[in-house]
Amino acid sequence: MNKSGTICLFNSSTTWGGGEKWIQETGINLSGIKYHVVVCTNPSSELFNNLKNKALLVAPVKLVNLSYLNPLKILRLYRIFKKHHVDIIVFGLSQDLKAAGLAAKLAGVRQIIYRRGLANPIKNNLINRFYFKRIVTKVIANSEEVKRSLLVRNSFLINSADIHIIYNGINLTDTLANPKKLNGSPVIIGNVGRLIEGKGQKYLIELAAILKEFQFDFLIKIVGIGKMRHQLEDYAKKLNVANSIIFVEFMNDTRNFYKEIDIFVFPSFSEGCSNALLEAMASSRPVVAFNISSMPEMIDDGITGFLVPYKDVKSMAEKVTLLMNSAELRKEMGEQARLKISTKFDFNKNLKLLEELF
Repeated sequence: MNKSGTICLFNSSTTWGGGEKWIQETGINLSGIKYHVVVCTNPSSELFNNLKNKALLVAPVKLVNLSYLNPLKILRLYRIFKKHHVDIIVFGLSQDLKAAGLAAKLAGVRQIIYRRGLANPIKNNLINRFYFKRIVTKVIANSEEVKRSLLVRNSFLINSADIHIIYNGINLTDTLANPKKLNGSPVIIGNVGRLIEGKGQKYLIELAAILKEFQFDFLIKIVGIGKMRHQLEDYAKKLNVANSIIFVEFMNDTRNFYKEIDIFVFPSFSEGCSNALLEAMASSRPVVAFNISSMPEMIDDGITGFLVPYKDVKSMAEKVTLLMNSAELRKEMGEQARLKISTKFDFNKNLKLLEELF
């Protein structure tokens, strides 16, 4: 692709998460000499604020679930794509695909790509059949499990050959391995994620109750914001572990947090390619997670960390205890975790895969 065309990265969400982080990092790294890049995003979003002073175009857009039924909204999007000579567009949200995907098709955009980061099946309904057959030209899945979930109900809806696996990536030059003291006390267990049911932070509180019962010297730090904050705090009080758990507000840059912790525990129910998990591994931290969804693609059980049966907090506590009792095991698994990132989840390598797809 030459600079006569433009890559558009489209995300109208007002919240911040893995998809928005991917848009930000990809947009910044693609823009410059090689590509024109325009990011379409909500002017009230963290993504918009982060990008408005960067060397790329940022176009403000606001969409809701039914925007695809609004002809004026579609016309405005059509004009944006025509104005910027958009040649390739990448969507990460289904509501964006419905409205802006149709506008992109009408505007003659050559490649209309849907990037999927959730390991949840897509409904096999009339609207989805139309968009995946008539609008979308390629699909990016950020894990094998996400690809599998795309096909589980839609084996004839999406051509498997049109689904390309490109994992999330970590820039290792920005994430320096800097292990903290090996024999420090207390052992700090960390977690990063939105405080919602699917992230499973309630299991961290139950983990704390088990560890406290055995009188371990530990502290659990949970970074994130969300609607379950007060519910989780009340649960910690109920289990008498409130003094062992610290809730930390949202961090745009979590590098110092990963340096501070000893073990990263990730009890999420359903994930694609989790940025938080990859960042912990890139920081040479051993990880413990449920053996579910995309976790086995990221964690080599017994090598870079541990996988435990889904919702089995006792097993999780056993593995965390092993790591708490052995600084050398934490160091060894942390080094293997960073090596795994360099071979499979390196940002620059995966960015080249994206360029090849374009």
